[in-house]
Amino acid sequence: MVDWTDMNLEWLLDAIKWPFEFLIDAFIGDFLIAPWMSWLYVVLGITIIGSLIRGPKVGITAGIGLVICGLLGVAYWVRTCETIGMVLVSVFLCALVGVPVGVMSGRSDGVWAIVRPILDAMQTVHAFVYMLPFIFFFSIGTVPATMVTMVYAVPPLVRLTNLGIRQVPEEVVEASRAYGAPEMRVLRDVQLPLARRAIMTGLNQTLMMSIAMAGIAAIMGAGGLGKLVYSAIQNLDIGAAAGSGLAFFIVAIVLDRLSQPEESDSGNLLSRINRAFTHRRDPESLLANIEESAKKPAVETESNAPATVSERRGLGLSGLAGLVAIVSVFLTWGNDAGLLSGHSRSADLDLGGQSFSGLESSGGNWIGLSVLALGIFLMLAAGTILRRPETETRWLTPAGSAVAAIAMTVVVITYLMWRPATGTVNYSDGVGVYVALVAGILATIGSLYALWTAPYVSHRPLRQSVAWGRCAAGVFVVIVIGIGAISGWTFDQRGGDLNPDQQARVDVLMEEAKADQSKAALNNSLIAQIYNAARKSNLIILDGLTEEGGGLGRLAIPVGIIGALILLPASGVFGLDEHFRWRWSVVVAGVGMGIILLALSWIFSLATVTDMKIVTGVGVFLTLVGGVVLLSSSRSILGEFTRRKVYADAVTSQVAP
Repeated sequence: MVDWTDMNLEWLLDAIKWPFEFLIDAFIGDFLIAPWMSWLYVVLGITIIGSLIRGPKVGITAGIGLVICGLLGVAYWVRTCETIGMVLVSVFLCALVGVPVGVMSGRSDGVWAIVRPILDAMQTVHAFVYMLPFIFFFSIGTVPATMVTMVYAVPPLVRLTNLGIRQVPEEVVEASRAYGAPEMRVLRDVQLPLARRAIMTGLNQTLMMSIAMAGIAAIMGAGGLGKLVYSAIQNLDIGAAAGSGLAFFIVAIVLDRLSQPEESDSGNLLSRINRAFTHRRDPESLLANIEESAKKPAVETESNAPATVSERRGLGLSGLAGLVAIVSVFLTWGNDAGLLSGHSRSADLDLGGQSFSGLESSGGNWIGLSVLALGIFLMLAAGTILRRPETETRWLTPAGSAVAAIAMTVVVITYLMWRPATGTVNYSDGVGVYVALVAGILATIGSLYALWTAPYVSHRPLRQSVAWGRCAAGVFVVIVIGIGAISGWTFDQRGGDLNPDQQARVDVLMEEAKADQSKAALNNSLIAQIYNAARKSNLIILDGLTEEGGGLGRLAIPVGIIGALILLPASGVFGLDEHFRWRWSVVVAGVGMGIILLALSWIFSLATVTDMKIVTGVGVFLTLVGGVVLLSSSRSILGEFTRRKVYADAVTSQVAP
């Protein structure tokens, strides 16, 4: 049957296969992973699309999620793009088929009587069962896997579209027909708009099922993150499994948030553009609400207090330092070798005669990116307070500037304390890192000066007692960071080559598999076990104190101790004055953010250039936990303080001259 179909109905199989093959090649091969397409362009595009359809918050969050996938390494990013492409192609074709079928089912009981048992069978039969016909007729690979994904994911869309059409009130449909509307207009202007929520829910469920199927599709030879997960499970590679699983999780969250609109997002940019387009013939109606609100008496009589002279000076210095920090990342940070990248890429141990800026992977890497982001934040905070204090947000404040400035200083010191990897031929720091250090110190001085003079008050009185729980948190931070420093920061498996005995065993097993196909599966498993044993026997574990491992534990411990000591005045041990405790809590938050960036710098700087045989150890994650606890200990008190309000003389303003 299969052979006859392949020989006589090849034209039909090619016709079924063509749209999948065309869309996958055009969207993935010629667009997402094309040589001219940088991963930053993809991230920027997703951020813009998310901001338009869901709002800036969701768009920026989606962009950050994809940035993490990009920082995991080139291999992860390519697989991420393949996964996104497979899922979107599947969802597009599901919508192309599922929505019309659902509409016809909702409008005709006869069609629904035929479609319903088919959907029941598709959702009852396990995915592995109907994978077999696709393998027989279309072989294995990305295209057949996408076809199986579509079949698996289309039933929820058909069912929910049918439900949405049937839930449209019958009296509304009859009223439109009574006014002479043809059936196509009833569908377009009445039923589809009222069924929109159900259809969008169906699309979201189809998307989620497509993502779930992407992992199973790896068995059929499909690419994407599912292939990395499947390969990691076969080879018992915990590091690769964790990285690919994290990327898979992030992709699922990003696509889910972009596809599921909420009522709270109705005021995004796209809706405003739609209102403008709708009222293009009567723009006067857009002014109706404005005129109506203008006639109402003003009830807002309070505003934020203006910036003091001392606060302006401090924020001016902080903003100027932020500009210097931005400039510093474009200067030279390293010469002749990769300080950060050398720990995970052997080629960067000897780069004689070359210089690298703070944004290059062989230069400042993640630390340079952090300095750039913090410098931009310092400039935004300074500009907001100096120009329009009334537009102040929760973090664009003197307190936010102080946290960012302290964190910048810590992260630049992290670069200076970073020890070159073993085997580095020659390395020297560039002028850029010292410029960044000066900028961090000046920003810290300016922001703290502004913080100590800013007119801030608390929403409600703070408890007039010592916060011993915060003191205990400081002790916990020191212990956790200390344990993290002596724990493994890096697990290096690059030396996992087979010895002669192991290579001989592998050769024998491969010859047996070639001679007897029935032993292929068992021998492949035995070969994987031999390779895993070789990697474990040659595994190099480096803690946070050894110079070969970067030596960042030597910095994390004193910074953690300083943060714990600063928690004493922040907790009220040396006085219960509210402003005194608040200001020291800001410093604690800055130190905590600095420790977080220290740990993330190690994780992401290695991940951007690693060959997937180097895994970040538990020690750096313990350090990260210590920084998070230190930052979280100040969160509640920071949220209590806002800029002091000034009130207009409402009575005088209402008296006519």
